[in-house]
Amino acid sequence: MYIEISEASYERVMKAVEDINMCCVTEDDYNDWEDIASSSIAAFIDDLNDEQLEMTCGAFIEYIEDTAESDRNMAMGVKTALERALKEMLDNAGVISEDDDEERVFLINAMKNSLKAVEKAEVGE
Repeated sequence: MYIEISEASYERVMKAVEDINMCCVTEDDYNDWEDIASSSIAAFIDDLNDEQLEMTCGAFIEYIEDTAESDRNMAMGVKTALERALKEMLDNAGVISEDDDEERVFLINAMKNSLKAVEKAEVGE
């Protein structure tokens, strides 16, 4: 993950969270709305390049960890939704072959690295 996260990455996260709040009843248990939230997040990360994806996932991780203390349900919902969105992106990307260009390889690796980082994000008890 990138140490320095761009302002655009933080903006994507805030816009995704706003979208989630408009589309979901986030006061309900996160298991009831994380699938819809996943679609919201996917809309903001689907067209990113590898660097943008890793920075945006880094910004999501910061959001999750910062939100966990005040609203664990929201933090868990965003975390679970982001994991789902990344897994679906990886499923749709398929496997890396010898014929793939460097850009695609970097993007798939960024998806894998981001997913690992999100899975490790601390949400508390």
